[in-house]
Amino acid sequence: MYYVGIDTDKKFNVPGFWPDPKTLNKIPTEPHEIQAELARMKAARIEKRKRLEKKAEELGIDLNNLDQYDGGNTK
Repeated sequence: MYYVGIDTDKKFNVPGFWPDPKTLNKIPTEPHEIQAELARMKAARIEKRKRLEKKAEELGIDLNNLDQYDGGNTK
């Protein structure tokens, strides 16, 4: 279906279709924003590592002795 007219914005505008720009992710541009984002990413990475190490310990996996496993890859 084709529609040609001067009021296409009014006719096809759907309110709330596009997200509000204030809610979108913004790339940090200021040095203090960049440092804060890096610190947040590092804290998240450390928390994830601790959580995975705890789960490995619960499952009885020795993380120091993983060299013997090749992950199922054949050489």
